Amino acid sequence: MSRFLLCCLVPLSLSSSVWAQQATDSETLIRLNVQPMPAPKPALRYLLLPELREMQPGNPIPNFLKCVLEAEASADPNNIGKNALRQADQAARLDKPDWQILLKAKTDGIGLLLPDLQKMRELAAALQMRFRVEVNQRRFDDAIVTAKTMFAMSRHLGEHPTLIGDLVGIAIAQVTIGPLEEMLEQPGCPNLYWALTNLPQPFISLDQGMQGERLMIHAELRDLDDSQPMTPEQLKRMADRIDRLIERSGETRERLNERRLQPLWLAAAYNHRLEEGLPKEKLLQFPLDQVLLLEEKREFQVRRDDQMKVMTLPYWEMARLVDTWFINGRKVIDEPALFDSLLPNMIRVRQAQGRLEQRIGMMRHMEAIRIYAAEHGGKLPEKLADITLPLPVDPFTGKPFRYQLDGETAHLRGTPPKGRGEAAFNLHYEITIQK
Repeated sequence: MSRFLLCCLVPLSLSSSVWAQQATDSETLIRLNVQPMPAPKPALRYLLLPELREMQPGNPIPNFLKCVLEAEASADPNNIGKNALRQADQAARLDKPDWQILLKAKTDGIGLLLPDLQKMRELAAALQMRFRVEVNQRRFDDAIVTAKTMFAMSRHLGEHPTLIGDLVGIAIAQVTIGPLEEMLEQPGCPNLYWALTNLPQPFISLDQGMQGERLMIHAELRDLDDSQPMTPEQLKRMADRIDRLIERSGETRERLNERRLQPLWLAAAYNHRLEEGLPKEKLLQFPLDQVLLLEEKREFQVRRDDQMKVMTLPYWEMARLVDTWFINGRKVIDEPALFDSLLPNMIRVRQAQGRLEQRIGMMRHMEAIRIYAAEHGGKLPEKLADITLPLPVDPFTGKPFRYQLDGETAHLRGTPPKGRGEAAFNLHYEITIQK
């Protein structure tokens, strides 16, 4: 279904830093020539999310959207001006994000329209432009303010009750990192090791998005009664609704006719209703199509939860379990089910989340390297074990990042998740020290 395809495409809709990058078919190479720089004192002088002392009571979401709407109403609707961006800074420092779409999600289901997410991407693009200007002018304090605003926006999107909202939040965080990388090359750039270390992990949670997926499918199937017999007219309307939902006309009727000829499926359908507490005498009053549709719904819930139950595990633990779902590259499922096309591609969403965590982790490494160089006469470490500061593991493997010193150039690499060999998942930082 197009909505779930969009989940995979959203992170590509905002470009990242390109001026120091070279992308090939196999990797994205980012060259950084940086200064040695000790950690600031106090250590948390610089942070990358607004502090509580900066916050004010209020809901940031309508205030973010107001910035874009005011720009659209101006003489130059393609330009989000300075005043609007200052309003975005203020919005990012409000403490109670509420997207105010919960009731509509309960009624509209997966047909829920999400125009607000596009507005947030437009605002992020304008903020990124301001961020780059501040970096190029070496206005580091101003640049940190913009970084806080953008990271706060991305975190607020993590409160959106859809996986698409989570993915837009991940995309905005990714484009915030681009100017941060550029900032590291500027003379006098403060060290951000502890600022990066104090970011939440994971930076964007998928909890709300997963709950939203459960809610919206429930909304779509709310008229499928599991307690009282349905009339032929009700069942026909339900079948038509499901056809529209899965975008295949006549599929529901065809699938039900097939299920009628499968004794094991029929037996399971009746047994599961009894296990759910429906009295046998009441069950026998249910039309067969109603029993079969309820079983299809249950099968969808089982398959969906088999994905969702592992999503909060560290990626490398999740990946080991996911590998057991496949034999010779094919999913281990006995046969297709009616609602298979509605299953969210949770693995791809989890990989997008892991890609962000990997990039933040690699930036932490770079800042630790800058601290090491400041303490060792501008030298790069021979190996990561020479760095005494805590270093995060690669979120895709649970093992240290790959590091190699080649003369006066350090190479820091992440490992892509299995099956994702494209350049976006193969980050390679080439680090040299400014003389």
